[in-house]
Amino acid sequence: MPSINITKFDATEREICRYFNSLRPSEELQIIFNVAMNDEQLFPNAILPSDATYHDYIDRWVQRYIRADNNPASNRIANPKGSCNDPAIRAIVKMATQATDKQADLQEIHHNLFMSAENVQGDLLEEYIDSVVYEHGWVWCKGDILRSVDFCTEDGRLLQIKNKSNSENSSSSRVRIGTNIEKWHRLGTRIRAGERTPVYYWEELNRIIEKTSGQPCNMSEYDYINYVEKIARNNPQLITDL
Repeated sequence: MPSINITKFDATEREICRYFNSLRPSEELQIIFNVAMNDEQLFPNAILPSDATYHDYIDRWVQRYIRADNNPASNRIANPKGSCNDPAIRAIVKMATQATDKQADLQEIHHNLFMSAENVQGDLLEEYIDSVVYEHGWVWCKGDILRSVDFCTEDGRLLQIKNKSNSENSSSSRVRIGTNIEKWHRLGTRIRAGERTPVYYWEELNRIIEKTSGQPCNMSEYDYINYVEKIARNNPQLITDL
């Protein structure tokens, strides 16, 4: 089946808006839709049959948001990874650290736990930010329903969130050409006396958010750690060692 964008359908903006409004969207989804209609390249591609209509596309788009809204990362149960542990990797680590078999088993378990936590942290980061910025006029574009955009405002401000300062992918770069998407990442690295230490950029994000509401925004690493610790305590199945 082809990958189709909303722009591929023979439908007027008025027809698309009328059908979308007939679905009785939430206030948040209405804001996201209006933002996307003002810059249709923000709509993501969807895998649909070749005879699909714009109704099918909008239905799929709305369902992406609803599924994400009904299944927040904080409530999820982690799935075991899709592949088995590599015995050769275990042998290398065991020899390099002079570990016993029992110690190597524990190292492997801890590695799986750290990887599982890393897989879910990106969604938890957005969930934490959403818990603060909604009252400042920012809406969470959950479910990847806007390309390369994680939060937006009613007046069309766009924000992409990353955990680390790694480079954006080619898809993000293509969308950003001619589209004003602000970018923020939480974690960077500072080298002091030859040691790598973490540096956080919450103040930059607070300034971005404050531009919309004019009210102080006080997100911090301390509050974020408290947030994820509470989630992990309440949902120990959030990560898995398998």
